[in-house]
Amino acid sequence: MQDSFLHVGFCYLKEVPGRKLCISQPSRMGSSQEFDFPSQRSQRGISGVSQTILEHIGNTPIVSLDKISKEEGLECTLLAKCEFLSAGGSVKDRIALQMIEAAEREGKLVPGKNTIIEATSGNTGIGLALVAAVKGYRVIITLHDGRSPSKLSVLKALGAEVITAPANEPWDSPKSYFSIAKRLAREIPGAILLNQFGNSNNPNAHEFGTAKEIIQQLEISGMGPLDVLVAGAGTGGTITGLARGLKKKWKDVRVSQVFPV
Repeated sequence: MQDSFLHVGFCYLKEVPGRKLCISQPSRMGSSQEFDFPSQRSQRGISGVSQTILEHIGNTPIVSLDKISKEEGLECTLLAKCEFLSAGGSVKDRIALQMIEAAEREGKLVPGKNTIIEATSGNTGIGLALVAAVKGYRVIITLHDGRSPSKLSVLKALGAEVITAPANEPWDSPKSYFSIAKRLAREIPGAILLNQFGNSNNPNAHEFGTAKEIIQQLEISGMGPLDVLVAGAGTGGTITGLARGLKKKWKDVRVSQVFPV
């Protein structure tokens, strides 16, 4: 069940009245400013021709996992937010678009003029490369050499310049992929390090985008309140933003972080 949970991204659980709350055991920083998020700009379904692939970042479906619930004996309604259906294949597409567009609004990024640099384990880099390809930015991605060949191939296919570093280097070593990204941002004229690890637009993308999307989807389906959110964490931006956004609607929602093994 590990692979399914990784691909799905998140599991959301709703308590069944009269039964105990069940939490799935898979066998996968910011302001209050409102933003114009992809989920607010487009609606999934049959529509005309999209202007760019960026219109299909976010607004992913929520699917009921009734079969898994029955097979595992779960006494709850188990739901999954299918982030793998986002344009770039992961939840990180959302923060890639938000970080770039926020930098554009602040005048820090201009297509054809600036270079985007980011240290990433892969998925954020793919999202950034996708957005950069559409908008016309040079993008340099640094990552450690333990990443899968398939991720490297996708990054290069999207036009990203890829620099790998030894996986065993401490994060503050001059040879680490994070330090290399910081050095390149200093040395390359017009370069900007978006830094997903400390960029408030990382959690903001989920607090003001993904969380609102989930709330709207459950309300349309006549479901709610949400009792438990289960999500993985890398930078912590996804789970932090979701927790903030969902607790505005359902203050008692329980947020659980899990790690794949």
